[in-house]
Order: sequence, then C-alpha cells, then structure tokens
Amino acid sequence: MKTPSVNRKHLDFVDDKTAALLLNTPGSARLMLWVIVIFFIVAGVWASRAQLEQVTTGNGKVIPSSQLQVVQNLEGGIVKALMVKEGEQVQKNQPLLLIDDTRFQSDFNERAQELASAQADAIRLDALLDNVTVNQTKKTVSVSRPPLVFPDTYLSAYPDLVNRQQAEYSDNLSTLESQLAVATQQLQQKQQELIEARSRLSGQRQGYNLASREYKITKPLADEGVVPEIELLKLQRQLNDTRKEMRSTELQIPVIEAAIREAEFKRLDVALKFRSDIQADLNQATARRDALNQSSVGLEDKVQRTLVRSPVNGTVQTLYFNTIGGVIQPGMDIVAIVPTEDNLVIEAKVLPQDIGFLRPGLKAMIKFSAYDYTVYGGLEGTLEQISADTIQDEEGNSFYQVKIRTEKNNLADNSGEQLPIIPGMTASADIITGKRTVLQYLLNPILKARHSALRE
Repeated sequence: MKTPSVNRKHLDFVDDKTAALLLNTPGSARLMLWVIVIFFIVAGVWASRAQLEQVTTGNGKVIPSSQLQVVQNLEGGIVKALMVKEGEQVQKNQPLLLIDDTRFQSDFNERAQELASAQADAIRLDALLDNVTVNQTKKTVSVSRPPLVFPDTYLSAYPDLVNRQQAEYSDNLSTLESQLAVATQQLQQKQQELIEARSRLSGQRQGYNLASREYKITKPLADEGVVPEIELLKLQRQLNDTRKEMRSTELQIPVIEAAIREAEFKRLDVALKFRSDIQADLNQATARRDALNQSSVGLEDKVQRTLVRSPVNGTVQTLYFNTIGGVIQPGMDIVAIVPTEDNLVIEAKVLPQDIGFLRPGLKAMIKFSAYDYTVYGGLEGTLEQISADTIQDEEGNSFYQVKIRTEKNNLADNSGEQLPIIPGMTASADIITGKRTVLQYLLNPILKARHSALRE
C-alpha cells in the first residue's frame, strides 16, 4: 500500500512512536479522518445557524365567523313558494322563500294611484300659476294657454288621469277668463260713464256760459222796459238750473273715477284670488304627494320583503316552514343560515403549559382532519383571541381557548377544484411562537439535565 509523503522535517518535532505511526498510516485513513473532522465542523456551523419554527399545537373545530343568521319577516303571510332546501349553499341576497304579496301589492298599487293623482294635481296647478301673471303696478292681468305637458310615463300608465287633468286645466283657465271678462266689462262701463260725464259737463259749461251772456245782455234792456221782466226771470231760472246740473255732474265725476279704480282692483283681485287659491291647492297637493311618497316607500318595502332573501353567504341549517300555503306569523323565524364568509374561525384548545408564548397576531397553520395535509395542505391563519382564564371540559381537563382566523375559506385539490370547509369540521392548529436553531434543539435536553442534575 502506498504511504503518503510526509515532510520529514516535521518529524523532528515529534517522538519516535508518533513518527513511526505517521510514516506507516495509509493515506486513505488520514483522508477519511479529515473528512469526518470537516463534516462535524460544517454540521456544527449549520446547526448553529439553521433555524426551525417553534410551534404550539392545539386541537379544535371550525366555528362560524359570525353568529347564526335567523331570517324573519316583519309582516308574515302565506307561503307561496320555497326556493331552497336544508343543507343547501346560498349566496347573499339569494331568494329563499316567497310570501303571497296580493294584499301588499294591492295596497301599493292603490297608494301608487293616489300618488300619481297628487303628482298630476301638482303639475296642473304649477302650470296654472305659471300661465297667470299679475302686474299690480301696471294693473294688468295676463293669461296664457300653453298645452299641459305630462311625463311619458304618465301618458302610458295613467291615460285617463292625464285626460282629466288636461280637461280640468282648461276649465280652470276658462273660469278665470270668464270672471276676468265680467270684471273687464264692468270696468269698461265705468270708464264709459266717466267719458259721458265729462262730455256732459263740458256741454253744461258751454250752456252756462251762453245763458250767462244772454242774461247779462237782457238785464239792462229789462231795466229800461224794453224787454218784459218775465223774460229776465226765465233767463235767470235757466241759468240757475244749468249751474245746478253742472255742479251735479262735477260731483258725479269723482264718484265714477272711484268706481273705475274699484273695478280695476276687482279685476286684479279676480286674478290674485285665483293665484292664491291655486297656490293653496298646490301646497296641499305637494304635501299630500310627499306624504304619499313616504308611505308608498314603506308599502313598496313590504312588497319587496315578500321575497325573503339570504342576508349572508352560508348554508341553510333549518327551514322552519316546508308547506306551500302555510301561514307565517309576523316576526316568526323562517330560515336559519350558518354563515360562510371569506375566512374561517378555528376554535382550538391549548394546554396551560403551552400558553406562555402565545399572543394575538401570531401566524398559524391549520390542518383539517377531513383532508389529508400531505395531499391538500392546510390554511394559513392568524391568532386573534386567547381566553382570559382556563376552561374545563366535561372530563375536568383544563385548557385555554384560542381563536384563529384563516385567510381563505377553502382548500383546493390538484385540479384546482375548491374543497369546502364547513362549521363543525375538526382541525389542528400549529401556532408559530418563534424560531430556534438546530443546535438549540440538540442542546435543550442537556441544558435541562444540567439544571435538574443533583436534585432530589
């Protein structure tokens, strides 16, 4: 066997026995020794640096992430159709059950008709206000007759109502125009009387002036006896009569002018009263429309509630009514649904000796007994809650109760098909409390033995 070359200068520093061993040791043995030494050095370095997760394990089960949802109906009624079965998966807002809506639909339709009538009244009255204008400064009244326009929805849904409103709109304007015509005629009569009175006064003044001149001419002649005195008396009587008539006419003119002003105000008052009445009716119609609109919202809500929908994603646990035609009392339970949200909550038991390093926020890996972990894996989660004190089960075992929320609510197989996880499934939770090196794991028994050694 070939011996390795040894630097003979180095042999001067060892004894003869060691030198003989070095000279006679095979090279392969010496190589194996170095390999073993290097291996232990590398293993020691790796063990001091490589880290393993330190976990606390707890066993438990899946619980609903929110409370059991019990669906009720405020008004109740007769069951018309059942749309789900117990154990069926449902989505949020999915129909569950249909209640006969005949009574509610009838009330809603009646209220909708009343609301449409009130709205139509408001449209008509608002148009009347726009079409009648009064200028009190100029003492003028303007009435226009544009066509009354309704939305297309009214024309198609309520044609009779539209026809009635258009006819009433025309009648309202015709009545106003008739009243204004009477008031205008009375005003014109007074204005004509004023013209006649002023014309009569002008004639009377001319007659008085002529009679006065004739009297002045005749009086000297009567004094001289040329003209009989009786003629002078006749002229004087005529002059007095003319003066009285003129005075009477002068007094009549202010009265007629006042009557004209009254007729003008009366004509304006007809239009103002019309607008005032229309405004009052419009206020009532608007108030009635708003009240009906509010109440119709409630009735519409009742109609919509006859279709009972699921409030959450979940599984139908209990269907309390299974008979078509059955009567549901107001406020009675109809369906109980176990929620299945986007994440799950695992309620696990942890032994008291393992609770020391647990705190909310720690990551965890959940393994479900229903699915092989080596095939389907588990779900990652976060520790959310730790009970304040230990709890004892029926067998007297003490434990802390912890709750872990997962990031997903299902597993998946190799084909990508989702594997559902439902409340009640058993699971184990590995809660990661920290990390330790391999060397710490190996030395842990020695350290424990050191601290407990030489103790009785």
